[in-house]
Formats: sequence, C-alpha cells, structure tokens
Amino acid sequence: MDAVPGRNATKATKSAHETTYCQPCFEDGKTLPPEAFCPVCNEFLCSTCARVHRNMKLTRNHPLQDKSSMPSSFRADSADKHFTETCKLHVEKFIEYYCPHHEDLLCGYCVVGNEEHRSCNVEKIYQVAKRYKEASEYTCLMAGLGKIVNDIENYSSNIHASMNSVDEESLTNINELRKFRNEINQYLDKREKELLEEIDQKKRNSSSLLNELKSKCKNVKQATEKLSSELQAQEANSNQLFIVGKRAVKELTGLQKALDDVDRLSKVPQYTLLRDPAIEHLLASNTAIGKLEEKESTSALEQQQHKPETMQQQRQQKTKQQQLLHAQALMQIRADLSQSQFKRRPGIPMKTSEDTNDCFLTSLAFLPGDRFLLVDCNNTSVKLVDTKSNKVVSQLKLSSSPWDLCLLPGDKAAVLCLLRETYSLYQLRTKSHYRALLRWVYNAME
Repeated sequence: MDAVPGRNATKATKSAHETTYCQPCFEDGKTLPPEAFCPVCNEFLCSTCARVHRNMKLTRNHPLQDKSSMPSSFRADSADKHFTETCKLHVEKFIEYYCPHHEDLLCGYCVVGNEEHRSCNVEKIYQVAKRYKEASEYTCLMAGLGKIVNDIENYSSNIHASMNSVDEESLTNINELRKFRNEINQYLDKREKELLEEIDQKKRNSSSLLNELKSKCKNVKQATEKLSSELQAQEANSNQLFIVGKRAVKELTGLQKALDDVDRLSKVPQYTLLRDPAIEHLLASNTAIGKLEEKESTSALEQQQHKPETMQQQRQQKTKQQQLLHAQALMQIRADLSQSQFKRRPGIPMKTSEDTNDCFLTSLAFLPGDRFLLVDCNNTSVKLVDTKSNKVVSQLKLSSSPWDLCLLPGDKAAVLCLLRETYSLYQLRTKSHYRALLRWVYNAME
C-alpha cells in the first residue's frame, strides 16, 4: 500500500524547493497548484488528480487533506520525518499517523486496511508532534512522571526505614522474651530452692523423731533385759523373788506405756509433691510464655512522626482494639446469613469428671484467644473452653444454678445465678489471656 506514496517523491521535491505543485502532473511536466494532499501516498494533488485518487480502487479509502489542513510544502513535510518506531501489526512499516478518535498510532497499512479509521480524521504524526510539547497533555505527563519519581523515592526511603524498624522490633521482642524467660527461671529457681529446703526440713524432722523413738526402744529393751536377769537371779530365794517381782510389775507398766508412746509417735507424716495446676495449664498451653500479637500497621515515617506512647496509652489502645473486635463480631452476627456457608467442626465434650448431671448449657460468651465461657445450669458451674484443643480447660462451681452471663468492661464477666426468690451476680476476672480467671478458679477450687 505504501508503494504508491514513494513514487519519485524525491525527484519532485528536489525541483520544487520553493513552490509546491501537483506531483502526478509535475511528473508529466505540468505545474498545477495543489488542491489536496494524500498523507498515505505523501503526494500533493490538483483537483483532477484528487478526484481520480478518490475513485481509484487502490486509493479510494485514502483520507485526503484539503488546503486548510495540508502541509505548505513537501520539503517541510519531509524534513521533519524521523520515524524509528515500527508498527506492531506491520513490522516492515514505521508508525507515521495518529488517530485522535481512537487514540491509536498507525502506519500507512493500518490507515488503509483498518475499517475503523476510514471515517476518522487521521493526522500525520510530524504535524501533531510540532505542538505536542506545548500541549497540556505533555505538561501533565511530565508532572505525573515527576510525581511518580518523587513517590518512588519516598516509598524507597519508607521501605528502608521500615526494614530498620522491623529489625528493631525483632530485637525488642527477643530481648523482652529473654527478659521474661529470665524472670520465669528466677521464679522457678526460687520456688525450687524453697521446696528443696522444705523437703530437707521435713526429712530432718522425721529423722530426728525416728532416732528419738529408736533410742526409747533401746532403753526399753535394756530395762526389760535387766528385769529379766534380776528375776532369774532370785529364783532360788522365794522371798527376794517376790519383792523383785512386785517391783518388776510396776516397772513393766511404765515400759509398756513407753512402748505405746513409741507406737503412737512412729507414724511419721508422709509428703508427696503436688504439681501446681497453673503450671500444668501453662505446660498444656500453646501460647506458653506469650505470643506475638499483630498491632495496627503504620509506616516507619508515621512512627517517626509520632512520639512513643506511654504504657497507659498502650493499654487504652489495646482496650479500644478489643472493644472494636467485639463490635465487629456483633456486626458479623447481625449480618445477613443467607450468603454464609457453615462447616461442621468436631464436637467438644462438655461433661467433665466433676459433673454429676447431664449438661444443660444456657449461655455462651466468646473471649479473645480462641476461648469462650459456657454456663452449665444443671451442674451449677461456669466452664472455660479452648477451641484449639476442643477441651474444657477449667470449671468453676457456684453455690446456685447459673443461667446467663455477659462480658463487662475492664476484662470482667458477670454470671446471673437463679435463686429461689432473688438473683445474684458473680464477677469473674478475665484479664490477660484469662490467667486471672484461671487463678481465681484454682483458688476457689482449693
């Protein structure tokens, strides 16, 4: 299709530096002023040649430019042609045209062969490019590129600062973990020392008592052997045997009393080490020592702009987050369930060894950390259930039948118990992974 545009165009322009003529007529030696310009063939045409150009099957679809839009001279037209981008559809052709309606970059084959652009006012790129640099689009483009470059620098700086913050956060968590572990070790060492001293003291007391009893047994034995030898020595003398025998009866009564004391005191108390239930629960916990809790994410630049929060502010922030999570949970409960999908999970046995009746669960309250509180009315107890292990990890017996419960501000829960004529409230501590609740329960069980 571009074989037509190039015919002898160079020869024509070399002889028409100052004046532009109809190029087909100029080939025949005629100098007629142009009335139209074909951007596809890159030719100036007089009115007759333009009519023929429109009627020819090969060129009837070429968009012709009239005097108001055609270039002033072929020399100016050629001077600005520096095309290096090739067409994606026609790799052998350069992109030379632009369709403002479709915002497409086209070659000559695209202009002629694509029906979408036949009715469009296709323009030469070199003509549009002359005013493009002063256009608002180019200004906005350069401003947008500059903004992106500036944003990239800011993001890169932010990422670098975040990397440093991550390293500092990791080091802080490691130091806190080791500090806490050291405190635990010190506490366990202290308790071990106290228990070892107590065991040693019990042993010394028992050993002292047994040694004393052993000595008494030895004295009783010696006294008994002495009496026996004295009686045997006086068997030949009846009178003296009677006297010694009467005295021996009285002494024998005292020796029997001493043996009774030895028998009574020989029951030495025995001791066995009972493991602390809180430590047992700690060993069974999947979050022993602690766990990493995700905080609200902020960029490193925002962290640098804000002052470090005090401990009280952090606690307040944590309380607000818990309240927000609780509110979100309530919103989810109130949400439309028609689009929800439920999956069957393994059952959790509610009856424990302490229960004497079948369970009758009347209320439930979810707690952070994959746990929830249950009210068992028939067994007059409140149960703490761990959904990770699917077990009842703790149970609190009440003096009357509980019926309902609710969570209260300040890490507390209230249990409504049914009495014959009145109601009463039991407050349960649910602080910091419910250690306080467990401790309260264990103290109550003790």
